[in-house]
Amino acid sequence: MAILKKDKEEFKESSKKYKEKISEIDKEKKMLQSMLKKNAELDPYIKIKIAVLGIQKASINAEISILSQVIQNIRGDDYISNARKEIYGILMDFLAEKDIDFDSGFTDNQEFLQKISEMNPLQRYHFLKALYEITNKIYELELNGKYRWSFPEIYQKLSLVIFKFLDFKLYERAKNPDVPYHDAIHSHMELLIDVLQKSAFEYRSKYELVAQDLDSLQNLRKILELLKKIYNFIGDKAEEQRTGYALESTIEKIESILQKDKKTKEKKK
Repeated sequence: MAILKKDKEEFKESSKKYKEKISEIDKEKKMLQSMLKKNAELDPYIKIKIAVLGIQKASINAEISILSQVIQNIRGDDYISNARKEIYGILMDFLAEKDIDFDSGFTDNQEFLQKISEMNPLQRYHFLKALYEITNKIYELELNGKYRWSFPEIYQKLSLVIFKFLDFKLYERAKNPDVPYHDAIHSHMELLIDVLQKSAFEYRSKYELVAQDLDSLQNLRKILELLKKIYNFIGDKAEEQRTGYALESTIEKIESILQKDKKTKEKKK
């Protein structure tokens, strides 16, 4: 359907202030990236500041896409895509050092936490919650879009970033409600579990609805293994058992696919 000229002009005018803000954010990000090259000691804090700006930029792009839908009655695909790329870039920045993965122990992030020691648990939680919320917003906008099935990976990477920022040693001490930042530390753990569950759901959906591929199941297995470890760590035996059943079922499916592949290869010999 053709866009009416008046609608196109209205959208151009209405989105102008948003695009100006994006331009300002890009300039600030460029300045911070220049600082990053000059001062390695400030690296984690500069990355966090760049990420905060990225969240703002992604949010603005999401708003422009909604504006396009309201005024022009068309999806703002380019703006949704830009928002998604912005979030993906943030996640990759924090995972670039490859110091945390799904095989990491609960103390393997202590060196990173030392580098951001001036960022208290409440600030860490608010930052990660904002990152989760904008990811969810973009996910909702992209549900019927071209990149719908990029989100299992996005949520998977987001869970690793949330893991990286969580002080598990402090969580153990925070069983006492008098410990400073008790609520923020527990909210951080709940956020990690929520995102792991979301990424597991997304990979399961991708496997069932799109293609019964081994890669989706392998990623689902990693997520369920970490979830099981976390439920054991926090002492939630019921959820640990439930996750264990889901993990066993996933492993059985993986082994079944591998056996079929093996038989197929043998037949071709």
